[in-house]
Amino acid sequence: MDTVHDIGGRQGFGPVRWQNDHDEEAFHEEWQARAWAMCMCMHAAWRGKPEVWTPDWARHVRERIDPIDYLTRNYYDLWVQSLAATLIDRGTIRLEELAPGTATRETPATADESTRKSGSTAEKSATDRNGGEPAFSVGERVRAKMSITAFHTRLPAYVRGRVGVIEDYHGSQPLADASARGVIKQEPLYTIAFEAASLWPEAQAHRERVFVDAWESYLEPA
Repeated sequence: MDTVHDIGGRQGFGPVRWQNDHDEEAFHEEWQARAWAMCMCMHAAWRGKPEVWTPDWARHVRERIDPIDYLTRNYYDLWVQSLAATLIDRGTIRLEELAPGTATRETPATADESTRKSGSTAEKSATDRNGGEPAFSVGERVRAKMSITAFHTRLPAYVRGRVGVIEDYHGSQPLADASARGVIKQEPLYTIAFEAASLWPEAQAHRERVFVDAWESYLEPA
């Protein structure tokens, strides 16, 4: 999905404000530690249940946050929003319970969860076969596809349509686009090296390279 979260290589957002934490404190406020702990506990409970939660599903949930909120709110505030959205999506809590802070001990039916699970199971059997031999080899020139239709993808917008060279091959790994739907689909994963000058006009005089991990379905022969 091409949403506001994909800001790599874009201009107009001002300088990155670096903060040096001399006190070595992990959190700046007590509520941030609580937010982190809640998320870690829930993620641990859901680990190994792709029909309920995967890291890629969590990323997709954050990508659906309103652009103004995403760009202006605290990092851990976004974590809490994502956790709340996931719990609502599963039917664990209701939106009406969040605003006044009146959550009950009753657990509503989880119809949405079962629907997502049944939809992903059929797809899994059809896609597991796609984790076979790689179509590309190290040293080969490839082009990142311009059009990506997945509702979640790990292909940055700034490399789409650009040509790079395969630097490394990592075997078949779970495709993030499918994992966000609760489907574990193995697909060849590569590291692609792009010349910085091929990505940004202002980098023409530079010799740096940008390395991007990309699944096979993101690529086509150059």
